[in-house]
Amino acid sequence: MTNQQRVKVLITDARYAAFVAEVGARFPGVELLCPAEGQDALALAVPDIAGLITQSATVDKALLDALPGLKVVLKNGRSYHNVDVDAVRARDLTLACVPRKGPNCVAELAMTLILALSKDLVISHESVADGAYRLRGMKPERTAERKIAFHWMRHVGVHEVQGKTLGIVGMGEIGCELARRADVMGMKNLYFKRSPLSPELEKRFSASYRDLDALLAESDYVCLALPHTPESEGLIGRDQLALMKESAFLVNIARGGLVDEEAMIEALTTRRIAGAGLDVFIYEPLPADSPLCDLDNVIMTPHIGGGSGTTWALELGEAVAETASILAGNPPQVDLS
Repeated sequence: MTNQQRVKVLITDARYAAFVAEVGARFPGVELLCPAEGQDALALAVPDIAGLITQSATVDKALLDALPGLKVVLKNGRSYHNVDVDAVRARDLTLACVPRKGPNCVAELAMTLILALSKDLVISHESVADGAYRLRGMKPERTAERKIAFHWMRHVGVHEVQGKTLGIVGMGEIGCELARRADVMGMKNLYFKRSPLSPELEKRFSASYRDLDALLAESDYVCLALPHTPESEGLIGRDQLALMKESAFLVNIARGGLVDEEAMIEALTTRRIAGAGLDVFIYEPLPADSPLCDLDNVIMTPHIGGGSGTTWALELGEAVAETASILAGNPPQVDLS
């Protein structure tokens, strides 16, 4: 197949440049164009480009106008905050997305920790495995449809997440994926980020903006899902923990340095907050003598939020496959048009 017969797809983000050759070899019918570091995608615009793949680089009217043959705009990830959707729709282009594996995996863990905390899961398991019913003067009896030992350990921390408020600090791809899951569970979503989402995206992810202090005060669960930068170092400290409800839980699936760990341990020990679900820590592996290891209101995992792992090449390959499928006349898996 000659270059003239291959469909051209422009990738806007230079981070993918190193993987274009590897991924492109799997799609002989597609010619991939990608800017080098420091280069703008607009410099590669030619009239016969049919597909556009973007992750975070800006897709504005100027870029779209430079691509008269464009048919598909594919967002790698669900949050299309970087795309001028009005300009895309004015051209009647197909706007679609492919979920990213990494954010999906982390959002799954965040939801797992929330549900585990709501069911007092670790203590519930240990009380069954240790035969703690004996401390309550009980003995095992054969069950039947109408004869059971319902809630036999009477754990007072067990509750439902339906109707609870989840506050997501950082509403990037992970936060958006978590909001989708929480909405299905019947939770109310609040979020905080430096630049609020558009009304369309807030509606799509069933989330309402709050400043950080208001989010902390209103939420039953606070989940940290933002990058660790000099500005976010120690974002949740003693003052912020003091704003949270005594019945609230802190979930951190981002980075340990976002939290003042000493202040968090104090808040957990004194029951200033109800508990925490932690996948990340300031020191990893978590030191065996950390006070966190002795707390019964904490559920911890060994930084498994990334799941089985992902790569830029894998994510680009999934985006190219979906773009090629749509250009071949197949309906998008996730249509945002």
